[in-house]
Amino acid sequence: MLSSVFRKTIWDRRRGYVWWIVGMVAITGITVAFWPTLQRDAAVISELLENLPEGMMSLFGAEDAGAFLTGPGYVNSRVFASVGSFIAIFFAISMGTAAIAGEEDKRTMDVLLANPIPRHQVVLESFAAMAALTAVLAAAVWVTLLLANPLVDIGLSFAGITAASFGMILLALSFGTLALMIGALTGKRSLTIGVASGTTIATFFINGLAPLIDSIKWTQKLTRSLCLQPAICAV
Repeated sequence: MLSSVFRKTIWDRRRGYVWWIVGMVAITGITVAFWPTLQRDAAVISELLENLPEGMMSLFGAEDAGAFLTGPGYVNSRVFASVGSFIAIFFAISMGTAAIAGEEDKRTMDVLLANPIPRHQVVLESFAAMAALTAVLAAAVWVTLLLANPLVDIGLSFAGITAASFGMILLALSFGTLALMIGALTGKRSLTIGVASGTTIATFFINGLAPLIDSIKWTQKLTRSLCLQPAICAV
């Protein structure tokens, strides 16, 4: 098993990973199941949302109450621009952290490198395992939405669901790769988690608040490609 870091990484994750999948499917399913209730009380909810402080809707991945109360806008806001993406991102960060910094923290890196495996291969195969498992996590969202879409008539398109799910993969891997890089450079698990997670949260808030504050509008040029509301997520 140690002859392949890719297989070893996936094997080590096999038990806990099931619960990541279950959690992602549950969040997606519950979100879609709530859509009929949202439609039924649309007038009340619209009034409530319109009374929110300016800028609050942008933090939830919707431009305004009208966009939120459409099927695609609702799913984008609750799955792709917030909770679902956060789950995928923190899963990728956990894998990126465990790849190098985690091995160093457990003092097992020497055992791993004692095998006839080049060091660059350890990094590349760790990334490949992270990418593969993150892709399956996003695929769980994709399948759940495809199955639930006709049941609740939420109005999603196949192309939109596919593009948004692919965007979730790229978004999660951006922060997971950051964690992998920091872990490889420092070997410190706590530092890696702190910087990667802090960057995720800071990016979310900066991107959401930037349109409202003239002095920081320029930061959107830095955060747009790594934000939790990418254009690709519009379904």
